[in-house]
Amino acid sequence: MFAKVFGHTVAFLLLMESGYSTPAADSVKSFRYEEYFVEHEVSALQAKNVALATDSQSIVTPPGCQKCTPDEMKYCTGRDLINDHCCCDKRYFEALPYIPHTCYLGKQLCSPVIGDCAKYSRLRTCCCDKYVFEKWKRKYMHSGQNYTSTSSRSFTLIMLIEALFIFVHNIIV
Repeated sequence: MFAKVFGHTVAFLLLMESGYSTPAADSVKSFRYEEYFVEHEVSALQAKNVALATDSQSIVTPPGCQKCTPDEMKYCTGRDLINDHCCCDKRYFEALPYIPHTCYLGKQLCSPVIGDCAKYSRLRTCCCDKYVFEKWKRKYMHSGQNYTSTSSRSFTLIMLIEALFIFVHNIIV
């Protein structure tokens, strides 16, 4: 059995070395991928700090904006907003500093999901900015309270375990 498997392996390696290839090897050779580079990034901590330090009254909806449709509001809360931000804003203007995200830059030109960058800019300023900011700020405010209470409970539990360990250790020694 070993000799048969070994023989097939050697034969396969010799075929590969001599220039012959299998369909699996051909598909790997024909597979192409585009390399992406980090264009800019907003970490979760940076986004949280910006959101908590910013007053929602400072985000003003410009005059001339119409009432936003449910589809437009869905766009605001989905991944398409971030995709279009990365495509249209680039690093020159961080329009969404309160949302953790990473924008990548590739060799091909991007195209906004919404259609064009002017439509993205209108939707972002008229529908998304204030709504999404308030949503993320609420999330950060609630996560901070949970983190503090969980953290203090964890710290108390660790201290009790350590005290118990010292007590037991002193009894044994």
